[in-house]
Amino acid sequence: MPEGTTITDCEGSILVYMYKIAICEDDKDYIEYIKQIILKTDIVEEDTLLFYDFYSGEQFCLCANMDFDLVILDMQMGDMDGYEAAMKMRNMGHNFLLVFCSGVVQPFPLSYKANPFRYLLKEFSEEEMISEMAEVIQEMKAKKQNPFIICQSKSKDKIRVYPESVTYISKYKEYSIIHVVGKLADSYPGENLRASMRLNDIHKVFNEDCGFVRAHNSYIINMSCIVSIESHYVKLVTGEYLSFSRARASEFKRVFAGFIAAKY
Repeated sequence: MPEGTTITDCEGSILVYMYKIAICEDDKDYIEYIKQIILKTDIVEEDTLLFYDFYSGEQFCLCANMDFDLVILDMQMGDMDGYEAAMKMRNMGHNFLLVFCSGVVQPFPLSYKANPFRYLLKEFSEEEMISEMAEVIQEMKAKKQNPFIICQSKSKDKIRVYPESVTYISKYKEYSIIHVVGKLADSYPGENLRASMRLNDIHKVFNEDCGFVRAHNSYIINMSCIVSIESHYVKLVTGEYLSFSRARASEFKRVFAGFIAAKY
């Protein structure tokens, strides 16, 4: 895949990625400074960036219906600080790449629960800020162009999991269990990984465009791993059988038929 923000699909169509970036900061001048820093990284084209300005945590959380690719939050703001705003959005299922900005040298431990990718210190020089932001924008690009979720092994390893490594994902309490194949399965033999995301939220990331279908209230299936459909069951490449619910049967068959038609 080329370094830019466009790719060419198998039929020659040009697909352009648009990046939604939310900056939540009570200093308007600093918002403009951050925008200029992002542009100076020169990683994505300016006309592919959509900036959204917010001046308080409360204002940011009013846009819970929007899906941002990157959120940059000031840690010190009025009634609702950056951590509170981030956690509120995380608890609503948002999986954006998160960056905290702060004038405090040492981030407080609780903030790690929001799963930030990076902390940026306001005292950084412009050169340091551009260097740090470049890594952020590269990560945003990678996540946009090749979706992934972060999982955890029994040994507490944090693992980035891509669609092609997954056979299906099942619901377990407030978590999800990721059933993996290939090299990832070889690395963690006999073990399924856990994601601290609800199944509904994972399906927003691993959706039909990634080849996943909701066959049952309790799981989503990677359609590339289905080898046959038998009555109300599907057989996977692993030899496992999963049922699809009667309520979802019609929609499941429609989506799967479309997947097969597009593939062949």
